[in-house]
Amino acid sequence: MSGFNEYQFVEMSLPTRDVDAQEEFWTRLFDAQTIFRGRMMGLRFTRMMVCGISLIFREDPDFVPPPGPGEEWLFRSHLGIRVHDMDKAIADLEAKGAQFVLTPARVRELQRMTQEKGEYEGHKYLETDYIRPPLTLDRIKAGEFRHDVAILVAPDNYWVELNHVTEPADTRWYPGS
Repeated sequence: MSGFNEYQFVEMSLPTRDVDAQEEFWTRLFDAQTIFRGRMMGLRFTRMMVCGISLIFREDPDFVPPPGPGEEWLFRSHLGIRVHDMDKAIADLEAKGAQFVLTPARVRELQRMTQEKGEYEGHKYLETDYIRPPLTLDRIKAGEFRHDVAILVAPDNYWVELNHVTEPADTRWYPGS
């Protein structure tokens, strides 16, 4: 077996200031199922099944959350979730109280600004220097591949990125294809 099929992500463990806030958020927005809750090394924890992966949140008295909305715009650290209908997902999550800090419309606006000016705040929006075959830049420009994102904020300023990926049948790189 290749490594791609033999190994699959099963969990991610993250520090938190408030286990209860994490449980409430992930359950309200994504129908998470708490499967364990208790103490680990004397600190509270919860383990939830969320969108096909186990998320573990462990309270950490020394945890300093990353910058949040209005302070951080690169979203380098985020949890990505695939959706099949971005508009429906955004509407559903907003109805459940989600706060989006980036939407596909805003991404398109940033892309348009960088195309007009060549950059945004001193940088190009996106520069790709490698595309894995059989995908090509021409195929991307023709619309065979598209990756739209929307980002919302979770407790402790964790970024959650919704991903709507359209890809050709000869790639199928992303889970859920």
